[in-house]
Amino acid sequence: MVLCALLCLAACLVIACGDTKTLPTPSVDLAVAGQTVIKVRTAGSHVVLLEERLNSIFEDGPQRTLATLQSDGRTVQTFMSPTGWSVVDFAVHPSGDTSVILTTATGVRIVRLDPDGSIRSDQLFLDPSSPTDPFFNYAGGIKNDDALQPALMHDAARLAPLGESLAVVLRTGRNAIVAYRLDPDASGVYTRSWRTLVEPGSSILAEGITSGSFDTFGQLQNHLRIYVDVDSDDATTLAVGVVNAPMQNFTFRAHSEYFSDPITASRGVLLTRVAIADGRRLGSTAIDTHDLAELHGVRATPRGFVLVGRVLSEVRSDGSGWNAFTALVGHDGTPGPYSVVDVDRGDVFFDISALPSGRYLALGTTGYIQNPSGASISEAAQPLLVVLNTDGSLAQNLGYTGGPRHNQLTTIAPLNGGWLLGGMINGPGTHSGDGDRALIVADGFLREVNSPAE
Repeated sequence: MVLCALLCLAACLVIACGDTKTLPTPSVDLAVAGQTVIKVRTAGSHVVLLEERLNSIFEDGPQRTLATLQSDGRTVQTFMSPTGWSVVDFAVHPSGDTSVILTTATGVRIVRLDPDGSIRSDQLFLDPSSPTDPFFNYAGGIKNDDALQPALMHDAARLAPLGESLAVVLRTGRNAIVAYRLDPDASGVYTRSWRTLVEPGSSILAEGITSGSFDTFGQLQNHLRIYVDVDSDDATTLAVGVVNAPMQNFTFRAHSEYFSDPITASRGVLLTRVAIADGRRLGSTAIDTHDLAELHGVRATPRGFVLVGRVLSEVRSDGSGWNAFTALVGHDGTPGPYSVVDVDRGDVFFDISALPSGRYLALGTTGYIQNPSGASISEAAQPLLVVLNTDGSLAQNLGYTGGPRHNQLTTIAPLNGGWLLGGMINGPGTHSGDGDRALIVADGFLREVNSPAE
């Protein structure tokens, strides 16, 4: 049966087409004033999330807080980064322990917390091999051979749980992408099992805007970001996704030259699979998006992996033309369908999860407009929650209702047979805070909803 569900802030669910009933108050209903929720992950009934204070483009970031949800579903226990460090990402282990990765402009640190939030281990992460990774100087740009984060940002460090072990993926100061497996001892202290060069370093250029004070979708740094996940069935494969953005980075060109693996596309995304057991590169899959694209998520599915983001299908004078996309890749790297999803003016997918039927539940933002010749995004935008067919194409828009100003659904995770949805309302557009920094603010939320019938 087609999923006929409408989720709203009042916790209503349409359980049959045209038939609405009010659900009991969900057990998770978290409001985060002044910040947004950008990631949630679960292990059993253990729920951990990242909250983020939005930054002006003139401020250092990221400014994130790790939060562990308490049993009442409405309060959190927080972990703040030490002075000079930024919380960047986390992974939840089956035991309920949480690993956290912190960065500076050049350094990386990994902390492991027990289920009560107490620190089990706190280690600087070092890699003496990173200054000698291959680098292709195609267009200049800046790099720092001795850094473990790229010179243009320090939000290029990602984690994925490998049972109680940990996958770490970094873009280093040479712009190379490197993956590592860390195994903990009884006290939670990590030792390295393997190191794998996922992609060589190459020139990456800075992207800027001529006016505005807030980068609504992180588009000025999207060409530096990395996205990771581990296959959901048997946890044998780590997937690493990056975007190729012509004249901003040279991902496809450097990959082709170093690995002797030709890529004919000029625009698109690249997914590389790495064996968890020994770090072997299993292969890379290039997806041709045909037009300028941004990658915003990689998630494992029972059949492989799915990549999501947005693509500039057409430059239109009214500011529409950006559409969401999905790209499917099989366990063995076989490319699957690539689908463009156009709901209302501008669309973007930030996250996705597989449904039991083989369909997908995808979420993001819709109804925005963008300067047709620039990066300015409107303040007004609605949340987007859709059901996708097995090929990633649109099956049904669920019409999720948002709040004032800019709205986003950013993250999804399973819990107790249902879903946790996180995001924000009352967010800014590119120019909202130009005259008043206080307007660069959002109100985040995390809500549990029943798993909709299909």
